[in-house]
Amino acid sequence: MGTHPNGPSTVLGGEKETFLSDWIDANLDVLGPTVKETFDGKLPFLFKVLSVNKALSIQAHPNKSHATVLHKERPEIYKDPNHKPEMAIALTPFEGLCGFRPLTEIQKFVNTVPEFAEVIGQDAANALASGSDSLALKKAFAALMTSNPDIVSQQLNQLLERLREKKSSGHDISDQCGDLVLRLNSQFPGDVGCFCIYFLNHIVLQPGEAMFLGPNLPHAYLAGGNECYKLKIT
Repeated sequence: MGTHPNGPSTVLGGEKETFLSDWIDANLDVLGPTVKETFDGKLPFLFKVLSVNKALSIQAHPNKSHATVLHKERPEIYKDPNHKPEMAIALTPFEGLCGFRPLTEIQKFVNTVPEFAEVIGQDAANALASGSDSLALKKAFAALMTSNPDIVSQQLNQLLERLREKKSSGHDISDQCGDLVLRLNSQFPGDVGCFCIYFLNHIVLQPGEAMFLGPNLPHAYLAGGNECYKLKIT
């Protein structure tokens, strides 16, 4: 529910349906003086109720200044000049990825998941192992997202085989996020996103809990049916 150009709500009543955006333009006082002044007479909020039966893509939204530039340069893709911070509120257990893990956790996965280390490459793995700043993280994540698809597929198959053998033998695979890897691959076989879980925080929300997704923060919604409100600035 909202006024986003890709799917504005409609106002019922009168002789014909009216887009909420058009109705607000004709009735600006409904926004109140603070919202009207701050957001130039526009309603900046978008309210959604999500049912996530399958993992959604990993994404990140620009900050306000960057969003303004992108809208000006590529309006066919970036439909408005606003940023897109989000607040996800769980109605029942809800699962997602949100932001980068602490560097120590990522370093642990480099050391314990050889397939992950192989995909990001030796240089990036060494930078993570010895680094303690955002440059090492940036280099490693960029290496993953631009890695050769053939290498991703080969290493993911090796990881899946190893995890399945370990699980069938009764061993715990949670230390390598094994069950999540198996589930994501079943939905998107061979996808590089299966390795992203070693970079991003895996969060499970209980009813009433929430997570905030600020600008430039990578995130993805993984699972949960009919149980998440999402409020975002459009």
